[in-house]
Amino acid sequence: MKRSTLIVVGGASVLAAASAAVLPAAATPLVVGGDARAPVGQTTQVATLTAVQKSQLAFWVEEERLAHDLYVALAAKYPNLPQFAAIANSEAQHMAAVQQLLRTYGVADPTTGKPPGVFSNPQLAALYRQLLNSATTPAAALVAGATVERKDIADLSAARATAVPADVLRVINSQINASQSHLRAFTR
Repeated sequence: MKRSTLIVVGGASVLAAASAAVLPAAATPLVVGGDARAPVGQTTQVATLTAVQKSQLAFWVEEERLAHDLYVALAAKYPNLPQFAAIANSEAQHMAAVQQLLRTYGVADPTTGKPPGVFSNPQLAALYRQLLNSATTPAAALVAGATVERKDIADLSAARATAVPADVLRVINSQINASQSHLRAFTR
């Protein structure tokens, strides 16, 4: 039996109306945002972020962009190290997840319209240049990659320790796990 899935953005009231209208009996609804357990007709609130948390999201997307841009550059420089190209693709997915959070919480995306290797945050811009310039050998490139992943893990772990909404926490946990995997790829 073929299963169908309806993706509904909103709470139970939207889900109920959409399900009745378009889903076959064997369909599986997936609710994104809102509370699927809320009674039909009840509205749910979207979590809010503090100014500090919004600033952290903007930093986070640039940090993911730094990893992506660095790994793309190092993949071109060292094509015999396949982990750079593979992990660059993963970093693009990380960026997309954080960009979705930026849209959800109404935070401007500091990466929009910027060419590779250009960052709004001066510390990240300096780190990018430092890591790229330090990658003069394949071994040094792997060290640069490991440095980025260790920084990501530390920053995400610090963010996880604060009171963040559940959707942000899910992305943080997912990216910590991925960064740990990336770190292993750079250090084996």
